[in-house]
Amino acid sequence: MQDFEKLGVFYLGRNFDLASKSMQDDLLLYDSKDLVTHAVCVGMTGSGKTGLCISLLEEAALDGVPSIIIDPKGDMTNLLLTFPDLRKEDFSPWINAEDAQKKGLSLEDYAAKQAENWKNGLASWGEDSARIQRLRDTCDFTIYTPGSNAGIPVSILKSFSAPPAEIVNDPELLQERINTTVTGLLGLIGIESDPIRSREHILISTILADAWTKGSNLDLASLIQQIQTPPVKQIGVLGIESF
Repeated sequence: MQDFEKLGVFYLGRNFDLASKSMQDDLLLYDSKDLVTHAVCVGMTGSGKTGLCISLLEEAALDGVPSIIIDPKGDMTNLLLTFPDLRKEDFSPWINAEDAQKKGLSLEDYAAKQAENWKNGLASWGEDSARIQRLRDTCDFTIYTPGSNAGIPVSILKSFSAPPAEIVNDPELLQERINTTVTGLLGLIGIESDPIRSREHILISTILADAWTKGSNLDLASLIQQIQTPPVKQIGVLGIESF
């Protein structure tokens, strides 16, 4: 068998001969250089789409390739369930009690069976606990959960804090940060804004620019107050009331 521990080579399994319906010895390897293109994975339920994508993501992680995974269904959080020692104690908190009952096994015995199945299954594909440990050592997994405290919450409100000095002192970077923040905020309330023509965008941009150049942070409450009573007297050539 070929060596699949080469940088830039993703190990996806072995080739299967459809004619003889048998597994071949030659490996199925994916070149990471192909990741620069778009791809779509389609198949009927149970055909292995999620398994294939998880394999790609794990192989990428082993090679130090970062991934941003958007997962509405919730399957991909299983990437964090990596157990180098493959002990039954590792599996116990994650097994389904109903599955154990259907098999006529206690939770402990079912966990032990799952651990043994995974150990034997990985070994049959040439993988061992050392590779699982390398995945754990190489990667830093973070789960963001917008609208929930199950993981790390995501909030637009935190983006009103003043950016670091290197951004504030660079007019181009500062304007880019302001534009993206205001566009995102207005998008959340259903306003499609033009940074050049939208009065809402121009007003909030002016407020953020005034605060951030002074090193001040804003939260939603203070931003609303400043929209009602702007801290500036003029926007462009117009007085604030005329604007």
